[in-house]
Amino acid sequence: MLGTQISPTKLVQNVIENIAAATSADLICACMYREDLNRVEPIVHHPDELSTSENLEKVYRLLGRYMKRSVSTVDPHLLTPDELSKIPFQSALVFVLSMHDQVIGALALFSQQPGAFTTDDIESLMIPVITVRMAIENLHLYEALAQNMVISQSILLTAQTIAENPSPQHIINVLCDYLFDAHVTSCAIMLYGPVREDRPDGPYDYLEMKGSWSKLRGSGIALGTKIYLKFYPDLLRELDERNPLVINDVRRFTASLDPFARAILRAERIRSLTILPLHAAERKLGVILVGTNKPHKFSHQELQNYQAVSEFLAISAMSQILQQQHASVQQGRAALLDAVTDGVVMVLPDIEGGRVLTLNQRFTKIFGVPEAKAQGLSLQQLLHQMQIPEAVRRELSNRWLTVPVRDLLTQRGEFHMIHNEGIPMDIEWYTGPVYQDNQVLGRIYTFHDVSAERTAVRVRSAFLSRVSHELRTPLTSIHGFAEFILEATGNQLPPLAREYTEIILSSAKHLRLVFADMIEMSRAEAGELKLNMREAHLPDVVIDAVARLELQYKARQQTVIMELDDDLPPVYIDSDRIVQVLSNLINNSIKYSPEGGTIRVSTQLIKSPYELSSKNLIDVPVPGILVTVSDEGEGLSKEDIEQVFMPFFRTEWAKANKIDGTGLGLAVSRGIIELHRGKIWADASTKENRGGHFLFMIPVV
Repeated sequence: MLGTQISPTKLVQNVIENIAAATSADLICACMYREDLNRVEPIVHHPDELSTSENLEKVYRLLGRYMKRSVSTVDPHLLTPDELSKIPFQSALVFVLSMHDQVIGALALFSQQPGAFTTDDIESLMIPVITVRMAIENLHLYEALAQNMVISQSILLTAQTIAENPSPQHIINVLCDYLFDAHVTSCAIMLYGPVREDRPDGPYDYLEMKGSWSKLRGSGIALGTKIYLKFYPDLLRELDERNPLVINDVRRFTASLDPFARAILRAERIRSLTILPLHAAERKLGVILVGTNKPHKFSHQELQNYQAVSEFLAISAMSQILQQQHASVQQGRAALLDAVTDGVVMVLPDIEGGRVLTLNQRFTKIFGVPEAKAQGLSLQQLLHQMQIPEAVRRELSNRWLTVPVRDLLTQRGEFHMIHNEGIPMDIEWYTGPVYQDNQVLGRIYTFHDVSAERTAVRVRSAFLSRVSHELRTPLTSIHGFAEFILEATGNQLPPLAREYTEIILSSAKHLRLVFADMIEMSRAEAGELKLNMREAHLPDVVIDAVARLELQYKARQQTVIMELDDDLPPVYIDSDRIVQVLSNLINNSIKYSPEGGTIRVSTQLIKSPYELSSKNLIDVPVPGILVTVSDEGEGLSKEDIEQVFMPFFRTEWAKANKIDGTGLGLAVSRGIIELHRGKIWADASTKENRGGHFLFMIPVV
């Protein structure tokens, strides 16, 4: 009937009854074989009148011998009269049954008539035999499942008990109470030592007894005993190759031991021994020893149970080690962070964009956010807790919250605030990814108080601006008088006087340019450079700048090629100042390019920093418009591009070739671009990309 279930034993009984009706067998029996116990257990026999206890005992003893011979799925045997001499049957047909290369039972037919079974019987009985094999397999699986449930419960109880007190001696006591069978007479946990900071993963000098138990002497015997490993290289190698290492007869093994180890085994009367390594994350922690005082063959299931416990113990031990290391690292990190003079916040990825992992005391002092209150806050919540101007909060939100925590982008910026003690502060901030094993773990935010530096810059810039301004008045007089002398006297001046007067005029013009650039640079550094900001179309600004320099580049028979995108979004700029920057860059290209050379000016919309050919740039304004000025001159080396925007810097090539210039134009350009919240830089000249290459980016509206 559909849905009716039949037990494996009942199924075997039905099959045997069908076989009895179809053959001349006087006795049919099925049995299970237990390899771990080395014995045969009857399942069903038929008929009952011939199944006396004496006959069955002889029959099952005979079957036990045959079940040790074959590992095939169904192995038939026609027994000879000599093999049947000790039982009251003249012929027999035995099918040895196995599962996964392991013998699980047998089906046997016996007859009192000689030659009662033939090869034809073997063929006709294959389907019933397979049915019996499947039934016995189900019995094995059912019993294995029940046994595994008991073992799993024992292991779970052991694990729970060990978790409460993970000391090695307590672990041994728990294993003896809940897991080990009666044949286990001794066990121990030995840990490798010494563990050194310079070699935490070994090699180790010894194994030290940390927990022990024996049926003869109880718990805690020989604690602290050390077995030095230099005497056992072969044993250690074998332990690495065979996990676990099973020694069924210790007497064959003791000859390789030192006298002290032999004495321990002899005192405990150990005859069979299993050594299980304690490994966690490829780190060797120690070994577990399980011994018996009688020869014992450790079964596969038994070794699996021990191995499961050893793996849990290894994880537990490793967890303790990692917790100790983590606590030590956390304490070290906290001390290190608190020693840093900058405010620091570490943020981990979160569904809300980022969550605060840790921060230091300096951050707490600057922004008035207690560490206990900040832990676990989202980045947006942290911004609301920081005591900063509302405009600054909005700006930081716009910049930080639009960048995923795992993004590779780095950002920089600065803002002004009034500390809760009433002190004005200028803060420079930086954020970038934090890596672990080449993966982005989170993002760090640092805050540096630059109030003193900014004050010094303002004082210096004010001084330079004042001095430059004061010097311009007498310089204007010198320039004017020199021009007047040259114009008023005509050719009446002696040649030498005229030459000197022209030198005076040329030097005065040069100084006026230097002072003008110094004033511009000083104002830009001090943040006092006034910008007339408005929306503009950057390609139009480029065209205007190139047009102003037409006479200069044509005088050197040079060509300026403009590669401009008319569909670019607008930018918010001071057009005159951007023209000043472009004029500086193009004028440099005119001076440093050979006569008849080509200068290229291009514009491009950049939506991601990964679109840039220049790598490792920080604080690039995206989305933004990239302007590139390239020429066919000597270009800059990798060393030069690090210094080219410093005031008064000039390359060795420029000095050797006596190229006119003050070394201030690029410094002024950098100040102007940074006031526009942009970025300016240079690329080094290479074999593939020769010449000078200056680039700057302006954020789009």
